[in-house]
Amino acid sequence: MPSRITVALALLAAGCGTDPSAGEPAAVTPPAAGAAFDPASAGTVAGRVTWDGPLPTVPTFPLLAPAPAGFEHPAADNPNRPHVDPVTRAVAGAVVSLRGVDSAAARPWDHPPVRVEIGDAGIVVVQGDRRGRVGFVRAGDAFAAASTSPRHQVLRGRGAAHFGLALPEPDQPVYRTLMAAGRVELSNGTGSYWARADLFAADHPYFTVTDAAGRFALDRVPTGRYEVVAWLPGWGVRRQDRDPDSVVYTRMTYTDPVERVGPATVRPGLTAEVGLTVSAPRTNP
Repeated sequence: MPSRITVALALLAAGCGTDPSAGEPAAVTPPAAGAAFDPASAGTVAGRVTWDGPLPTVPTFPLLAPAPAGFEHPAADNPNRPHVDPVTRAVAGAVVSLRGVDSAAARPWDHPPVRVEIGDAGIVVVQGDRRGRVGFVRAGDAFAAASTSPRHQVLRGRGAAHFGLALPEPDQPVYRTLMAAGRVELSNGTGSYWARADLFAADHPYFTVTDAAGRFALDRVPTGRYEVVAWLPGWGVRRQDRDPDSVVYTRMTYTDPVERVGPATVRPGLTAEVGLTVSAPRTNP
């Protein structure tokens, strides 16, 4: 008969193993989104996001790179820079979503799975054919994260989820489930202090990004009244921290996102046109 110590050791060994987030995502029962969707009573919300006021002033960020004569100081592009057409004032890449949606009456979730790629040059979100800085994940589903660099990378998440995913090997995906709805700001925990991207976890699929002309369309929306939200990440610098020994920047906080909201009333078979105008906040550099 095995001793109590032997049994305890066996139970401890059975409970040990690799972090489950490093393997395939665990099965999670998805929300009831789409359970009561009626396509016959649905319509469309469409429109355009434009810029008002002077074009945004966007800072870049100094790097420290070895050079034959010592060090060079190249500048990294700002990943949160608003993409504004200087002639038409169209805003490309703005996130547009609906508030006030009954998830059961919404259309079934139809966004492709998300893969986040992190490397020395920044963070890219891949969703279907789109590569950019944002992605949309159904609450209760997992996204994949993978390194594109031979150097060790750590993907940080803050906001609706709080995590740090270690990615020591390139192209070896790690999975993370987003249980709560909301914005998750992604950053690099091992360098590239300026790098950012965003995931939006939601219980309905009415999220999209504007095209080069600032246009957007959200189709198969159930009849009702909604708020249409246009969102841009903050691109100004609120705070920068340096390493006390090397004085190299190690962490940075951006200014608050910019958000504009407009009403929309959806009727069966019709399109509700909405125009939203965004501008730089007064406190932005």
